[in-house]
Amino acid sequence: MKSTSHWRIVCLLLLAFLLPHPLSANSDSRLDINSATLQQLLQLPGITPVWAQRILRFRPYTAKNELYSRGILTRAEYDRIADQIVAHRPHRK
Repeated sequence: MKSTSHWRIVCLLLLAFLLPHPLSANSDSRLDINSATLQQLLQLPGITPVWAQRILRFRPYTAKNELYSRGILTRAEYDRIADQIVAHRPHRK
């Protein structure tokens, strides 16, 4: 009986580490479009060097939806990456 209990505990621990963490959608795991490098932007799905250069050229952004509203990305491109980005306000010096 003890081995069954131990096996259950091991399985629960494995599941806890292997399943996606519920906090993974927080802003800390998202890419900040105001500070991201060209290489980081290119890691986003569907972002080409041309799209990435446009994102860099028109910074800073006060909100991530400005990528679409200011015509920097198409609606389809924006929708593809919207859940993976954030626009933190730039720090004033």
